Amino acid sequence: MKNIFLQDDILLVESRIRDFEDKTGCELLIVVADECDPYPAAAWRFGALSTFLITFIFSYFFEFHSSWMWPLGIFSTLFFMTWVGKHPFAKRLSLSDWEINRECREKAIELFYTLGHSKVSHEMTAMIMISRLERNIQVLVDEELRKEITQQELDELVIVMREHFKAGHMALGLCASIEKLESKIVLDFGGKLNTKFSSELPNKIHFIS
Repeated sequence: MKNIFLQDDILLVESRIRDFEDKTGCELLIVVADECDPYPAAAWRFGALSTFLITFIFSYFFEFHSSWMWPLGIFSTLFFMTWVGKHPFAKRLSLSDWEINRECREKAIELFYTLGHSKVSHEMTAMIMISRLERNIQVLVDEELRKEITQQELDELVIVMREHFKAGHMALGLCASIEKLESKIVLDFGGKLNTKFSSELPNKIHFIS
């Protein structure tokens, strides 16, 4: 999974995490996940739809002289295309936007509490989660930050990252969004939230397979 980042990119982002925490007094959790759910139904969905399409096209141009060849051909195609549907590129094609948003949101909340909220003694934590399969980005903040930061402002961070990601600049996208969040916190809260802040989370990118 780390192949989407160069080693220098990882060091750059992790350095930016430390700077963010020093200036804001907040924890920052960066997570990059392969996928948010195995989506077991996606392979069958891809297999069924592609089998129907292939069978329809095949029947238009060809004709079996033996009736038993039709069910055999359909079953064989369904089996093969379901296997193909297990691969990321095919699985992604069979997912709907609402399904992706639901699963990614649930996974983000789970990781936010298991990797962040449950391991700190305060309520000043932010998280950016990137899911590779779904190409989805989730940004969450804790209760204290929610007092000043709206969902619309969190969505703006996602827009900033997407613009950089489309150009192939993963690290720059993360750094730009971190900088924007940092400026927002410092401006709205009038400086560092916790002057006695001591980092309780590792200042690293969490790669989740």
